[in-house]
Amino acid sequence: MYDFLFGAVHGLIGKRGEVVIDNPVFRLHYRASFIVMIMASILVTSKQYIGDPIDCMADKIDGDIMDVYCWIHSTFSVPARMGGTTGVHHVGPGVGHYGPEDISEEPVRHHKYYQWVVFVLTLQAMMFYAPRVIWKSAEGGVMKTLTGGLNDVFAYLDSDKRKDGVDIIAKYFAQDIKRSQYFIKYTICELLNLANVIGQIYLTDRFLGNQFTKFGLDVLTQTDADVTLRGDTINKVFPKIAKCTFHKYGPTGTIEKHDGLCVLPLNIINEKIYVFLWFWFVFVAAVTGLWMIYRLLTMFVFDIRVNNIHRHLAGLVPKHQVSAVLSNPDHGFFQKLGDYLLLHFIAKNLSPLILKDVFAAITPELEDNGKTSILLEEK
Repeated sequence: MYDFLFGAVHGLIGKRGEVVIDNPVFRLHYRASFIVMIMASILVTSKQYIGDPIDCMADKIDGDIMDVYCWIHSTFSVPARMGGTTGVHHVGPGVGHYGPEDISEEPVRHHKYYQWVVFVLTLQAMMFYAPRVIWKSAEGGVMKTLTGGLNDVFAYLDSDKRKDGVDIIAKYFAQDIKRSQYFIKYTICELLNLANVIGQIYLTDRFLGNQFTKFGLDVLTQTDADVTLRGDTINKVFPKIAKCTFHKYGPTGTIEKHDGLCVLPLNIINEKIYVFLWFWFVFVAAVTGLWMIYRLLTMFVFDIRVNNIHRHLAGLVPKHQVSAVLSNPDHGFFQKLGDYLLLHFIAKNLSPLILKDVFAAITPELEDNGKTSILLEEK
């Protein structure tokens, strides 16, 4: 199983030469974040790092039975015993006697999440990949069809192959196709990325008992404190020692209550995973938010669109020609945005030398229709 998962991750990392239909921020979600979540789920299930996920003991109860029972029915901590010095006031944070004097809004805190960690992490990995699947389906292989035969290093040397590929692009660009949908669908998928990462922050918060949104900051503020004295946020969320109560029938049919102590080595891994995930989610959300602001700028600032394409041309095509191609007067606002996105992806996939041929083929088509001649004369 591990070989399969590591192989899939390696294949995702190592993909080279594929047609580009997105941007680095998009890949931060379906590639980097997907890999992070899959690797985290693999670590959680790797017994060679933690041994048994739970070890419990109680008087007169078989250890194996106690382990299974407490894993299924969950362990718990006593919030009133979180403070104090370990070894003096309690066995460990949250592990100690509790009674009527400890009655509060939360007399005990149950820890049930660890049974589901690997499943939730895998689900989150799939959620990061979902916008990629949606966009790839919506894109429909257009970019691969247009540039698939031209994006290798030998394409420019084969004049016939180059001419055929350029003609395909020019004919497609000259067609009256609703390219506005191309841009709108792509932007919706970018918004899905942002909504997904923000939603995952709150999903993880609910999963960990509403203790995740400030988790990373709380950990940072307590890093330098004495571990035997502090009310450690990590111990509240991921206790290494917890309590478990086992009930069974005695010889006369009376229910006997056995107080057990459980060690949770699994939480040594869990705490580090979720500390990292807190910073990772914040980083991805911030970068994606900034990118969506940039996306708005590209929509409303024409010069940004021109510059984005022109920088891929290595100076072989003048800016006014790029501007003319993106300024088709017969196209509406979103249709022009679709023209831009299509050309932007084409520019990402082709060498500047072939791009020069593409613009040489596209511009005359527009001029023949009387769409850019005036603009070119003014420049």
